[in-house]
Amino acid sequence: MADRGTSSDGDSEGTDEQARSLPSARDVARKVLVDDKDPRFPWWMPLPGLAVAGGWAGYEGIVAGGGSPFLDTLLWPGGAIFVLVTIATVLGWQLDID
Repeated sequence: MADRGTSSDGDSEGTDEQARSLPSARDVARKVLVDDKDPRFPWWMPLPGLAVAGGWAGYEGIVAGGGSPFLDTLLWPGGAIFVLVTIATVLGWQLDID
């Protein structure tokens, strides 16, 4: 009976060691997304989305006469344009689509 207690303690210690050796989600994300040699999410990645959303809002603002239509268009659909273009940019960067 003492052997069972010892083996179960040994098993739990092994499980604890495995849990300690597993990286946290933050460590995995940092390792995958931050790499100086091949950055996964460079600082310029959102710029195409900002440019397209700003361009669309500028066009709508000019056509409508400026002012409030620019800001309204910048919020919607500018927000969706920013998100979709940024997603396309990230996927293109990660998949190396030329």
